[in-house]
Amino acid sequence: MERSFEEILSILEPGQEVTLETGSVIFKGPYHSRILEVLATGLRIAAPMDNGKLVLLPVGTQVTVTVDASGERLSFETQIVDRTGGRNRSLLLCPPPPPEEEKPARNVPVVAVSSGKGGVGKTMLVVNLGIALCRLGMRVCVIDGDLGTANIDVLINVSSRYNLAHVARGERHMLEVVVEGPEGLIVLPGGSGLQELTTLDEQRFAAMLAQFRELEEYADIILIDTGSGLSPSVTNFLMAATESVLITTPEPHAITDCYALIKVLATKDHSGLLRLVVNRVGGEAEARDISRKMTFASRRFLHKELDVLGHIDEDPAVARSIRQQEPLMVYAPRSRAALQIASLAEKLAGRVEEPVRESGTQGFFRRLRRLIPGLESRA
Repeated sequence: MERSFEEILSILEPGQEVTLETGSVIFKGPYHSRILEVLATGLRIAAPMDNGKLVLLPVGTQVTVTVDASGERLSFETQIVDRTGGRNRSLLLCPPPPPEEEKPARNVPVVAVSSGKGGVGKTMLVVNLGIALCRLGMRVCVIDGDLGTANIDVLINVSSRYNLAHVARGERHMLEVVVEGPEGLIVLPGGSGLQELTTLDEQRFAAMLAQFRELEEYADIILIDTGSGLSPSVTNFLMAATESVLITTPEPHAITDCYALIKVLATKDHSGLLRLVVNRVGGEAEARDISRKMTFASRRFLHKELDVLGHIDEDPAVARSIRQQEPLMVYAPRSRAALQIASLAEKLAGRVEEPVRESGTQGFFRRLRRLIPGLESRA
């Protein structure tokens, strides 16, 4: 006789070992945990471990729990409805909601991060901004879209045998390609695969969009680490994204190249939001001066508004974290730069608004597809 969820709760006790399976190709399992607290309507368990590594299952994940209790093996369906951090990390499990009709595509914002020149800390910002957003309770997916030197995997010391090119060729499903980074960050290795997606025939392109829709169920925001410079492989991503973050440093060449990138976007009638981050500054006064000059020039001469997201001071902890292949937010979370990145994440999370145009990966790739010469008729 099948027991109800309430009956199962009545025979469970704190300290009992449980096994979790998700059925997800992102979080494969099985994972092992223990019951911390039995509540009237749910179950609080310790954050699960896998080979000694903490597994940060996202809120909303459907979980099958198996436990030995009262001389029998019980297996029941639950859903993660809450996740707490800190030293006593835990998950709150409750009964899954009843099945619903097919949901419309989610409006997941796609934020492209770029720069006018390389070497200004773009990838560092993307990775650590993603981790900071995760710590705010958001589910974050980072797509490595730098077609020249994709290196997010190196920065966070994870490896993946596949990327989006394998997905575009039909060799792998997208959810088999993603890897889990620190703090539950989801990383999708892109490489040349992002460009290949836009050249697929209509049927295969539609199939790819369906896979991205599956991915969006695991994300509240998607960050794309684009290349740097003024090439179409960079500007097209910025034109197609829901909004963009441009990063510069105080060096004159970096400022000039960043302004040139804004100019190119303005001539292409870029309609998305543009945000500015000034990295490696000597202090708030220098950052404020650079931001003021860039926003003034952009408004006066390009008729393009820049939203200043903030700045990051020069901090030796950043270089040390890169050498250790450990994100700054993990390596030195109380460092000056890490605290400033956390502040940027709070501002970005608070400023993400309901977009006027179609959002999510569906809208992003349809717009990107229209920007590729010769493919306008396929959009």
